[in-house]
Formats: sequence, structure tokens, C-alpha cells
Amino acid sequence: MLTKLGRWLRAAGYDTEIAGGAHDDSGLLKRARRDGRYFLTCDQRLVKEREPGVTDDVLILLPSSDPDIAAPALTNRLDIDWLRHAFTRCMEDNTPLRPATAGEAAQAPAEARAFGGPLMACPTCGRIYWPGSHHRRMKHRLESWQAHRG
Repeated sequence: MLTKLGRWLRAAGYDTEIAGGAHDDSGLLKRARRDGRYFLTCDQRLVKEREPGVTDDVLILLPSSDPDIAAPALTNRLDIDWLRHAFTRCMEDNTPLRPATAGEAAQAPAEARAFGGPLMACPTCGRIYWPGSHHRRMKHRLESWQAHRG
């Protein structure tokens, strides 16, 4: 339900686990409590029917799955800093990125190297990230959410 927001949290550098549809809510809530994570949801039923011991410190109800609505609400609730660690995690697998090696940089598309910014690599999946036009559009969106910080 909140996969897009989860990916945006990763773009902002937050350690974010995105649950697949095959998991049951009860198990996910237990894991969130155990791991010291927040459980974000738009499911009002889940909040109303939560089991004893599940507090608002773990389970956070967001008003929408639309990131442009959910992100400001989450910013106000958790004081999210959308820019402090932006672009430091892999968007696919959540692994912290590291600077690309010379060999990895050589395998990146020529247009990626032409942007002149740092090339980052995911040590888990091997994806290469660079500050191209997509990066600039994403940063602009993160900046718009950052404006909601109180």
C-alpha cells in the first residue's frame, strides 16, 4: 500500500523495509516492534483492530498512500529530514551506498559519467547511481516535502 512512500524514504536515506503483499499484518507488526521500526499504514481497520500492546509509537496511520499527501503527514509526525542523508541507500534493496570503484564507474553508461557528479554503487545488487536529471527531479520533490518541517 505504501511502497512508493517507502521508496521515497529510501531516497531520503532512511533504513526502510517494504513489506510484500504475502505477509500478514500481525506478523509485520510484531517484527516492527521487535526491530524498533515504525509500521506505516493507511489501513484504518488495522489501527482500530490492533492487538493489545501495539501503540502509536509503532503503528502510524497515514491519511493517504499518495506520497505527496503521506510525506508531509509523516514529516510532521516524525520530524523527517528529507535531505540530510538523501541518496545514500539503494532504492531497490535498502543497502547503504558507497562510492563506485573505478571498475564500476567504467561500466556505467557514458551519459552517467558525463554528469560529473559522484557515482555511487550498491554493494548488494551492483546498481550504479549518479546525479542525472532523474536525481534532480527527485531532489526537487524531497525539497518540497522538506518545506513542511516545523
